[in-house]
Amino acid sequence: MKKSIQLAILLFISSIAISQTKLSLKINHKLGANAFAYNSQTTNNLGNSLDFVRLEYYLTVVSVTHDGGTVTPINRVFLVNAGTTLLDSLTTLNITTLEKVTIAVGVDPSLNHLDPSVLSSANPLSPKSPSMHWGWTPGYRFTAIEGTSFGITPNRVFEIHSLGDVSYFYSTINTAGISGTGEKTIELNADYLESIRDIDVTNGPLIHGEATLNKKNLENFRDHVFTSIEGNPSVGVKMEERETIDFTISPNPTTENDNITISFVKEYQNLSIVIIDMAGRLVLEQNINSTSIQLSNLSQGTYICSVKNGESYTLVSRKFIVNK
Repeated sequence: MKKSIQLAILLFISSIAISQTKLSLKINHKLGANAFAYNSQTTNNLGNSLDFVRLEYYLTVVSVTHDGGTVTPINRVFLVNAGTTLLDSLTTLNITTLEKVTIAVGVDPSLNHLDPSVLSSANPLSPKSPSMHWGWTPGYRFTAIEGTSFGITPNRVFEIHSLGDVSYFYSTINTAGISGTGEKTIELNADYLESIRDIDVTNGPLIHGEATLNKKNLENFRDHVFTSIEGNPSVGVKMEERETIDFTISPNPTTENDNITISFVKEYQNLSIVIIDMAGRLVLEQNINSTSIQLSNLSQGTYICSVKNGESYTLVSRKFIVNK
């Protein structure tokens, strides 16, 4: 009898292991119908003749939806260079049918204000050369696009460095992925001419920050740059909830010996709080099931508290400080 039970347990464990599928991400870099290449003269939809000499951006794979609407958070950040092939593992999970992927260009507000200097070199948010970090307050450059415009003589250099929590946009792409033995690959085409759709680079704009054209650049990434390998477009996710979540952290700043209270103006459904330190380490993650949450025994440091919904979208983030 004992041996039969042990055998049944082993078979159950084996069945779980066998059902695990490796999920990967592949990005095909494009300039229209052609493969992307630096220093390759091309034309955007306004007829501007140009080339690219730098094109980097942060891409967050937020979640995947599979098997009849099950949402599995991924929250994996990549630093994408359009001149380098991206094919990387995301996770391993129980999945039969992939339905869609949710992505965002940029760095989630819960991670956008970390201290890069304390991160390991393998972390995509660690210091880079050329830099992708704008500063602690504004955070990271979401996109860094540079090139030459050939519309007038002499030629003009253009730079579009876009950033800002308010322009961290979510989009979903329907895809079944590419299936192999024990693996599925989310394969996306990225047409970077679409990143400067309706942006006139003739006179070589140098725009860094959250200006109108920066927002347009990030909206283009949300709405036009990415399609699935099947040809399905990206669809922007409306975030009406982003402004309706209100909470306070008190006292702030505080000390190591104080208790901290996170208070909400009302009870919320299907939301959770996530607290990380400035090195991106997870300190706390729990569902919000009352109007207040008590914290204690936090070490000296700066922390970021974020509210996320059931699809792992960050709705709002706040910073608090624990002094010695």
